[in-house]
Amino acid sequence: VIELEWGASLKDCRHMEGIACDLSSVGFKALCDATAAVKGKAAPYSITGSLPLVREMQKEGFDLQITGFGLSKTYHADNEYVLLSDMRDAFKVLSLLIQKCEDSV
Repeated sequence: VIELEWGASLKDCRHMEGIACDLSSVGFKALCDATAAVKGKAAPYSITGSLPLVREMQKEGFDLQITGFGLSKTYHADNEYVLLSDMRDAFKVLSLLIQKCEDSV
C-alpha cells in the first residue's frame, strides 16, 4: 500500500498550476525570430514544472514566454554552470526580442 499526503493547503495547491505559452502571440513570434537570428534556428519545446507567479501574470493578461540560455544537461545539477558564449548570445536574443516587441506596438 502506498499512501501519498499533500502537505500544503488547498490554497497553496492552486498556485501550482502549469501554463501553456500562447504560440500565436506577438511575444512568441518575436522570441522565435530573435533566437533564430542569433542562433541560426529556434526549436521551441516544453518541459514540466511549476512557476506560480508566471501563471498568475498570464491570467492577468501578460504575454508570457519562458526561455533559458544555459545548458539543459546541467540544469539544477550540483555543478550547474553556463557558458559565457551562451550568455553573450542570450544578451543578443533578448535585445532583439525587445526591439521586435517594440516594433510591433
